[in-house]
Amino acid sequence: MTKKIRLIILAVCVLLFIIITPYVVLYSLGYRIDFENKKIVTTGGIYVRVLPQGSEVLIDSKINNKTGLFSNSVFVQNLLPKQHSVLIKKDGYYNYQKNLLVKENEVTKLEHVILFKKNILFEILADKNQSPFNQPVIEDKYIIKNSNLYYSSAKENANITLLQKNTSIIKNLVSFKVLNNNIIWLALDGLLYSSDINGKNAQNLSEIKLKINNINIYKIFTFDQEIFLKNNNSLLLLNKETKAFSDFYGNVRDLKTSPNSQKLLYYNDHEILLSDMNQLNSERTLLNRFSNQINDCYWINDDYIIIQLEDKILISEINVIDKVNTVELPKAVSLTDGTNVDLKNIKILFNQQEKKLYILNQKNTLISERLIP
Repeated sequence: MTKKIRLIILAVCVLLFIIITPYVVLYSLGYRIDFENKKIVTTGGIYVRVLPQGSEVLIDSKINNKTGLFSNSVFVQNLLPKQHSVLIKKDGYYNYQKNLLVKENEVTKLEHVILFKKNILFEILADKNQSPFNQPVIEDKYIIKNSNLYYSSAKENANITLLQKNTSIIKNLVSFKVLNNNIIWLALDGLLYSSDINGKNAQNLSEIKLKINNINIYKIFTFDQEIFLKNNNSLLLLNKETKAFSDFYGNVRDLKTSPNSQKLLYYNDHEILLSDMNQLNSERTLLNRFSNQINDCYWINDDYIIIQLEDKILISEINVIDKVNTVELPKAVSLTDGTNVDLKNIKILFNQQEKKLYILNQKNTLISERLIP
């Protein structure tokens, strides 16, 4: 090999070193070339936490990861700052999909993801007397007659004397709520009061009178320190400082708080909305809108709800980034004995302690396996 050729080879190697070294250094520091936008950018990452374990996580249909036996999370680095699609799947479960924006030098987190079984097993409750649909609520112990509150004839009041049942506990009220050992009630004078369970030691909770319409239906809701009043379908919130009710939302059928009491869910015939319990007067979030009528909603945990429409049961996340993932349960459910039952004219309840769904299907009560780990 001549000296000239050796010099040429050396020059080529030096040139390649000069060209490649900056790229290698930049690559090791987390920089990439964004060919689409023709510029050098710093990368970001996506962190995913999902149950059950063993779920497959795909980023942009290419990067494939799987949660392990002892870990339910996946962390993918060196992603260009742009929208990335995340697909989470597992055999026998409904898929979960979300588009996430990755920013430079930041990790985008997708946590609290749960995959739900496609075939949830149910069993028929043998003792119909144990059905939660037949259980009394504490308000059943009382009854309003002629604007006065009395003990009712419920079996829980078997030890109450006839004289006590015929003596009013509270007079001149339109609605009440039993809370621990107290009764909260809306009086005919338009003020909200609280007393002990016997109607004694009454005190004002509000100071600005509402105009009471005797044909309207009033219902009191209490969540932690917050008190709501539903006037027909209009929802009012009691301001603890001014002790006055103000409009909260104009069309509400029912409302429920999340298990951690941080979020408020409320819905009407076709919409489900969310508010932060710590910022009730801030902007509310529209979670879902349906053409079918909403019959009921329950929290499954702090991140998922179960919804009964006229003719179907849905499970929905509350993460409104990108599309809201919703799955529909089959209209015929599988029993543990291998048979199937068609769902007709149903009602639902969700038991927070057991994490099980109860379905009143005509005359039978169906109990699911645990919906979440």
